Amino acid sequence: MRKLYFVTNSEAFSDRDAFFRSVESALKGGIDYLQLREKNRGDLDVLRLADALHDKARQYGTEFIVDDRVDVAKATESGVHLGTDDLPISVAREILGDKALIGASVKTVERAKEAEAEGADYFGTGALFPTTTKVITRRTSFDDFCAIKETVDVPVFGIGGINEQTLPELKGLPLDGICVVSAIQYAEVPEEAVRRLRRLLESI
Repeated sequence: MRKLYFVTNSEAFSDRDAFFRSVESALKGGIDYLQLREKNRGDLDVLRLADALHDKARQYGTEFIVDDRVDVAKATESGVHLGTDDLPISVAREILGDKALIGASVKTVERAKEAEAEGADYFGTGALFPTTTKVITRRTSFDDFCAIKETVDVPVFGIGGINEQTLPELKGLPLDGICVVSAIQYAEVPEEAVRRLRRLLESI
């Protein structure tokens, strides 16, 4: 079964409680992975958020991952997702150990081969569609996605601009799952949005 991976974005929330309610609603909907992605918060704030969300994810049997921050992942016994400018995957593996879940963002076959050899457990590949979450990003063609998927043995998740309108366009793509931000985080009822996305994902 394809997996549904939710990446948080708290910037549009006026208070932390509203953000937590949104995330818990998504957890109730049945996401498989929860990633805390906070680019503009201080170290202590990120650690506190990670602590709280790690515990909440555990209650729902959901894998919890921290974006970029290997130190926070280590402190909270969480997984980590690494971009091209973050710590090398091999270093993160040394710090977090063999059992930690380590993901990586990849856009090319060459980088995918390297990242798999370094010890990545899964890849996020995109942006498959235009996205407002990352202002500076390069689109990934469906052909490039397929080439990466054919080259590696680890799961490859599509990311970037995926929502209820664009998801059907991915029909036939060899996805192991999708990563979603805005279509869940800013939905009126994230729990219901997750269930709709799940049904669509299983139908393509």
